[in-house]
Amino acid sequence: MRALTQPLLTALFVMALFALVFNNSMTQAAQEDDEHHTSIERLYASWRNAVEAGSIDSYVNVLHDDISLRPPGVSGIDGKSNYATFLVPVFATASYEIQIDTPPKISVLGDTAIVEYDYTITRNVTDESAGELAPGAIQAATTSAHYIDVVTQDSKGNWRVRLHSWSDYITPNNAQ
Repeated sequence: MRALTQPLLTALFVMALFALVFNNSMTQAAQEDDEHHTSIERLYASWRNAVEAGSIDSYVNVLHDDISLRPPGVSGIDGKSNYATFLVPVFATASYEIQIDTPPKISVLGDTAIVEYDYTITRNVTDESAGELAPGAIQAATTSAHYIDVVTQDSKGNWRVRLHSWSDYITPNNAQ
């Protein structure tokens, strides 16, 4: 009986140690995941605030240097400076209000994350003569869309939007 007890106790000890180490690493991973989610949620709050404030500087601050904008049905825009140029008439001609229809759902994959969400954006024209909107800019008074973005961490560990894309919903407000 004693011969069986020692190996059994050793096996139980090893299993308990493994469970403790595994649980600790799972807890650390969950904490890191929570921290990433919180950082990305803050990034999206900052982005919404930038849009509603009409601040190009604050808007591009959340973007990765190699940002790709891919609006539906038109050619995209690549690079932070090109995106900033795209935004000049966007904010010069209107103010914007964002309604969160579905909050961002974040899937973290290491130093990259996929973020999906639904917004309804109201465009309040303030000065149509302030510039011509480029293809891909929101032009309707109200637009509801499903967004899918890719965010990555930059060299300092800050989350930045690397790809911004969406598909428009057809609703009674924006049907043609």
